[in-house]
Amino acid sequence: MFSRHNGVLAGIFFILAGILFLLRNVLPISFGTMIVTIAGIELLIAHFYSKSLLALILGSYFTYWGVLHIVELDTMLYSALAASAIFFIPAIIFLILYLTQKKRTQLTWLCLFLLLGTDLLINRLTGIDAIGTLLICVGIALVLDYLLGGTYAFTSRLQLGVFLIIIGILKMADWRTYLFAYVLPAALIWVGIILLIKAAVKGGGK
Repeated sequence: MFSRHNGVLAGIFFILAGILFLLRNVLPISFGTMIVTIAGIELLIAHFYSKSLLALILGSYFTYWGVLHIVELDTMLYSALAASAIFFIPAIIFLILYLTQKKRTQLTWLCLFLLLGTDLLINRLTGIDAIGTLLICVGIALVLDYLLGGTYAFTSRLQLGVFLIIIGILKMADWRTYLFAYVLPAALIWVGIILLIKAAVKGGGK
């Protein structure tokens, strides 16, 4: 029996195949790339019906690499996007999980992997210090997790997030004197911000 699910997958398959054959007139797309891309998108759509985690993971992987091979990119940009796949593919996975399940932690992981992927991409293209921006990315993700919680209670995630952001910013200034010149100022600033937040939380509770 030809179910609605199978009808959707078959319809999208023929549409994608037609689009990719049209693109072959202007782009050097191999049949292998076409198969990988179509398979990836079909698996992602199948995930919405079956909720299969394996379909989601394989679909995200195939779709990312398929699209990356379809678009004509210079060697440097392609290499940077290929290296960033280690973070961008998990970001795709958590994006789809959040769209289907609406869990706050999934949005937090999405932000983290997206920030880390962007950081690695920029680092590969510009050579900007990756350690400092990595700390900032993790710190932002932790602060976002605190904000998205909605309770605004004082938590260790907020403390760690603020501290990592400050350390990351100061780390980017001069890595050679980082341990002695920046950790102490960062710790003092961190303690000051935490005390202000504690005071604000207590004041709001009155």
